[in-house]
Amino acid sequence: MSMLKYLLEIIDLLDNPNVDGDSVRKLFITKGLDKYLTISIERISSEKGFTDFVKIIVLGKRGKYNGGDAPTLGIIGRLGGVGARPLIKGLVSDADGAIIALTVAYKLAEMSMRGDVLDGDVIVTTNICPNAVVTPHRPAPMMSSPVSIFELLKREVDPQMDAVLSIDATKANLVVKGSGFAITPTVKDGWILKVSDDLINIYMWVTGRLPIIVPITMQDLLPFSTPIYHINSIMQPWLYTHSPVVGVATITETVVPGSASYATNINSLDETSRFVMEIAKGFTAGSVKFYDESEWETIIKLHGEIRPILTRTLHT
Repeated sequence: MSMLKYLLEIIDLLDNPNVDGDSVRKLFITKGLDKYLTISIERISSEKGFTDFVKIIVLGKRGKYNGGDAPTLGIIGRLGGVGARPLIKGLVSDADGAIIALTVAYKLAEMSMRGDVLDGDVIVTTNICPNAVVTPHRPAPMMSSPVSIFELLKREVDPQMDAVLSIDATKANLVVKGSGFAITPTVKDGWILKVSDDLINIYMWVTGRLPIIVPITMQDLLPFSTPIYHINSIMQPWLYTHSPVVGVATITETVVPGSASYATNINSLDETSRFVMEIAKGFTAGSVKFYDESEWETIIKLHGEIRPILTRTLHT
């Protein structure tokens, strides 16, 4: 299975100075997919500008929204913006999270239309901003949303999500380099747990390669309101959920700024999208796990909660 068709349409949609949340809604309506999902758009504004928050729910056969009990997967497209106009024209590298999240929503809805309905619901969230802000970061500039990251995070994480994939371009660093994508260990309530065996297997099946793991640190888990270095915002969704969170990072062999235009790698996006699709199918069917529940119980019994320590600067 290739995601190329869906990726090309989403990339073309987002590479537009006038793109907004309603553009996404119209795409799904035009394709006749609005019967198989729900989509809501909320414009969030600040003195720096605005972004459109997009939430898509692809309903499952036994999903919670239909009164069922199948697990719900959350897919978050994390990014500052799809463009940095007027400073930079064109789609930027930071757009990867939105591209992949919307591509997966598109494919899942079409699968439902054809009769391949997943067992559980899939909730896809992201934001659309063609005029985001370029901010300093080491070793290359990164993109920041014109609105508070915490305003976005509170919306990106839904209480119905039983597990979360946080997808983010992770190229402006020197610690995880390679082609394609990398995954993080599972994070739950501030604890960095072992990398999921199920996700490692899916990674190898989809790519035919050994997995690349992002070496996240405790610093990456601290809220952005703690004034220290973070690799990026890929792990920040954990702050608003008790469900397990895994980061899915598109990566490059060299340092690529989030603000770099025409740096979109279609092969990396295809692999990452297929990886997320396989997790969506397996997790909502109950066959893919993000962490070992018995080991988690042992950790909490013997060592206790660390969330209160890590969230001391979170006042939003």
